[in-house]
Amino acid sequence: MEIDPGLLLLDREIANKRLEQVQKQLMYALADLENLRRREDAEIEARVLSLEAKAFLPVISAVDDLQRVWQQTSDQNLKEGLKMILDEFRAAFREAGIEEIPGVGSKFDPMIHEAVGEEATDLPAGTVAVELRKGYTLKGKVLRPSIVKISKSRQAP
Repeated sequence: MEIDPGLLLLDREIANKRLEQVQKQLMYALADLENLRRREDAEIEARVLSLEAKAFLPVISAVDDLQRVWQQTSDQNLKEGLKMILDEFRAAFREAGIEEIPGVGSKFDPMIHEAVGEEATDLPAGTVAVELRKGYTLKGKVLRPSIVKISKSRQAP
C-alpha cells in the first residue's frame, strides 16, 4: 500500500497551518500574561503608595507642629534641639521619597498648590506669595498640597 504524496503534502500543510495558529495563540497568551503582570505590579505599587501616604500624613502634621514651636520659641537651646529633630525628619523624608513642594516665589500650580486667597506683593502675578501650610510629594505624587496665597499686582493709588 503506497501513500499518495499529494495527501502527505496536504497533511503537512494542514499541520503547518495548525502549528501557526497555535503559535499565534501562544504569543497572544504570553502578551496577555505580561499585560496582567504589569497591571498587577501597578496596582500593588498604588496600594503601597496609599499605605505609605496614610502612615506619613500624621508624621508630617507632627513635624508642622514642631516647626511652629521652633518658630515661636525664643529659647536658643530649645531652638537648636528642635532644629536637629526637624533636620532628622527631613532626612528621613528624603530617604522615603518625600519632597517639599516649592513655596514662596514659585509659580502657582493648581496641581500642587491650593490657593485660599490673594496677596498684594511685588512678586509677579500668579506667584506663590504666602505659604500657609507646607505641601509634600511622595515619589512624585502629591501627598498633601501646599495651602498658599497667590500674589497679585499692587494697585497704584
